[in-house]
Amino acid sequence: MPPADDAPLGGEALGGEALEAAAKALIADATHKQPRRRVRPRLAEPLRDAEDHLIETPIGAVMAWRLGAGPAVLLVHGWEDDNALWGPLIDQLLANGRSVVAMDLPGHGFSPASMDRPDAPGVAVKAVAQALGPIDAVVGHSFGCVALTAALDSGMGVERAVLIASPIPKNRHGTKKRLQAQGAPPQVVERALELIAARQASSPVYDIEAAAARMTAKALMIHSLDDEDCPPGNSRSLADAWPDSAVMWVDELGHRRVAQERDVLARVADFIDGLD
Repeated sequence: MPPADDAPLGGEALGGEALEAAAKALIADATHKQPRRRVRPRLAEPLRDAEDHLIETPIGAVMAWRLGAGPAVLLVHGWEDDNALWGPLIDQLLANGRSVVAMDLPGHGFSPASMDRPDAPGVAVKAVAQALGPIDAVVGHSFGCVALTAALDSGMGVERAVLIASPIPKNRHGTKKRLQAQGAPPQVVERALELIAARQASSPVYDIEAAAARMTAKALMIHSLDDEDCPPGNSRSLADAWPDSAVMWVDELGHRRVAQERDVLARVADFIDGLD
């Protein structure tokens, strides 16, 4: 028989209100909805010569930078990262004669906007593209892949897209494993799952795989086989769904370094230039 909601736990009775509070605390601990900002925001070295652009968007202001006057490549970093990720790629693109736009996502770096709304990342990416375009290609890393796909899905048009180490937002099974990993009692985990399901019913997790099937841009997925943060199978699944796409596999580059390694960046630049 499963334990009742008021079964003793650690010497204390867990009643209905206590169960609710414990479930909400568990959700806060196990699911990071708000990114942690760095005390001191960073700026990629090549952007020190670029003009700051504080772009007003429907979800608040976000910071972006532009180098060059022609059609640009928009760079979108991942969760709890910032524009500084892209220093090596910016150098590579500029050397190839390309213009570049970099940004800090809401809740990150120099961007005042928060990540309160689920659609905030995609809204911000699209707003930056509209303000600092023309944009003819996009490159995302990790969570930035979800943000740029959401922007493309809402009508932002580009010719080419590169998705590096993309995640696929967690399903219920993955969420349950994360909750259980916190060591909470089973009834607290189950109540937390019920609360998450109710939240997702009104604000569903973005289905990047379904969106991939609607994409028209030519895409390149890049993933390191030793990535422990986002499984390499994510890129295979996205490439299978994305109509015009290919996968580049590398190894021993982990989750973040793959976005800064010389040979990977050369391949990204060639792809963007149409040298498939």
